[in-house]
Amino acid sequence: MGMFDYATGVLLRMPEFLGVTVRDRMTQISTAQLEAVLGQVENVTRKARDLVAGRSVSHLTTSLEATSWSVAHCLDHLALTTNAVLPAISEAIARAPRLTANRALRTGALTRLLLRNLEPPYRVRLNVHSSFVPRQHDFNSAWNAFEGSQAQLMKTMRTAIGLAIDEVTVESPVYARLSYNVYGALRMLAAHERRHLWQIERILKTLDGAPNRAS
Repeated sequence: MGMFDYATGVLLRMPEFLGVTVRDRMTQISTAQLEAVLGQVENVTRKARDLVAGRSVSHLTTSLEATSWSVAHCLDHLALTTNAVLPAISEAIARAPRLTANRALRTGALTRLLLRNLEPPYRVRLNVHSSFVPRQHDFNSAWNAFEGSQAQLMKTMRTAIGLAIDEVTVESPVYARLSYNVYGALRMLAAHERRHLWQIERILKTLDGAPNRAS
C-alpha cells in the first residue's frame, strides 16, 4: 500500500464525531493539488518582491542585449499573459462541477508536454505572441500590473477549490486549435511564472557582476 493510499485509509476511518462527512474529507483531499499550485503562485509573487527590493531603477529597466528583456519587461509580460487568459479560465470555472470523489486532478498529455518546455532552467527561447510582448518600460507601472494580476489570479484560483476543473477546458490564447483543461492551464501559468522569475534572477545576477553596465 502506498503512502497516499495509507493516508486516505486513515482519514476514512476517522470517527464521525469530528462533524465532517466522508464526502467532505474526500473533497478536501482532492483539492490539495490546486492548493499546491496556488502556493506556487504565491511564492512567485513573494520571491519577485524580494528580488526587486532595494534595486536601482537602472537595474530593473536595463536589458542585457538589444533584443532581450529587462526585469520590468518580464513583469509586464507576466501581467499581460495572466490578464489575457483569466477571463476564459473564470468562465470555465463557473461551469465546473463539484468534486464528489477522492481522485487526482488530471493534467492532460498535451499540458504535460508543454510544461516540460516551460519549466526553468530553459535553454530554448519561445516565440512570444504579439499580444504578450511587453509594452511597459517603467518599472513601477510594470510591478503594479504584475502584482495586480497575481492577486486576481490567486482570487480566481480560490474559487476553483473543490471543483472538478479538469473536466472543463479553455482554448490556447495563442493557438485556437489547441485546448487544455483548467487545472492544466493553471499549472502552465505557474510554470510560466517560474520561467520568467528565473530569467529575472539571471538578469540581476549578470548586472550585479557588471555594475558599470547599467550606469
